[in-house]
Amino acid sequence: MMKLRTLFVPSVVVLLFIASCSLTAQAQRFQSKQHSDRVDLLQDGQLVTSYQFQSGTKPILWPLIGPDQSRMSREYPMVDNQNEERDHPHHRSLWMTFGEVNGFDFWAEGDGENKGRVVHKEIVSLEESESTASVTARHEWQTRSGQVVLEETCRYSIVDAMNGNDDRVIDCEYILKHPEGASDEPVHFGDTKEGMFAVRVPETMRADKSNGQILNSNGLLNGATWGRAAQWVDYAGKATRDAKSDMGVAILTHPESFGSDGYWHVRTYGLFAHNPIGVSHFLEVNPAAVKKEGGYYLPSGTKMHLIYRVILHRGHWTHQDGSQQHEAFTKSKPQLN
Repeated sequence: MMKLRTLFVPSVVVLLFIASCSLTAQAQRFQSKQHSDRVDLLQDGQLVTSYQFQSGTKPILWPLIGPDQSRMSREYPMVDNQNEERDHPHHRSLWMTFGEVNGFDFWAEGDGENKGRVVHKEIVSLEESESTASVTARHEWQTRSGQVVLEETCRYSIVDAMNGNDDRVIDCEYILKHPEGASDEPVHFGDTKEGMFAVRVPETMRADKSNGQILNSNGLLNGATWGRAAQWVDYAGKATRDAKSDMGVAILTHPESFGSDGYWHVRTYGLFAHNPIGVSHFLEVNPAAVKKEGGYYLPSGTKMHLIYRVILHRGHWTHQDGSQQHEAFTKSKPQLN
């Protein structure tokens, strides 16, 4: 009996050790790593994106790295790439700002008195599991004088694609509210096209002078997608000039997101944005929208909740691809409250 017990106990220990190592390895498939100026989000040991605390006048996600380690957003102005246009320096990879909040412009960069900044204040939490890694942070939307116009909590998560391919999925969630101790006056968001959740795709993916193509959930293509409402939009083409195959960047709106039926400020030169607030600039393609009021007053004590999913994928989406992905996204639950 003693001999059997001696053999059995180490076997159990070995099995437990192997199981523990397996669970640890599984849990480490998605990782979040904090640095002095950013948080890296990794999948299978490879960088998917970094939450940059400050770039220009706002925090951003950069780079965006898809299948085959393809970099899937414009590098300028974070990197002075000689093969890219140097227009719109405020178009920084992936970001979320707006062009008119209480009369201040948080979209464009510049030295004007009406220019605002979105300032990273702190990391609230980092999370890791076998299917996701995330960073939650707190921001302040400040005027040039330092007055806080809005408080923001954002959560960026990389998520298991769960479809058997190597898509990279990034969920982006934001809550905007009045700053603590502010007056009871509502915060005003103007009726402008300049906003709100945005990506600038690579130069080689643009649809006006490269091989890029824009497709929305209503089947519209390229320039016809501008100013239209849609559940999702896919922007696909070559991620680099020497790429052998196309890649795509898709943005999906969650039905619980504020203004999910808003219009898309998506341009063939590479800007790719969903605007849940603006109306007047989009009337030329939506004449019936004249009955819809543009702009928004955020009452004191309430929140604006924005929920998007970005999918970095191979090839061009079909309408069926987008519909399936959007249906899956609608079943997900928002994480912030």
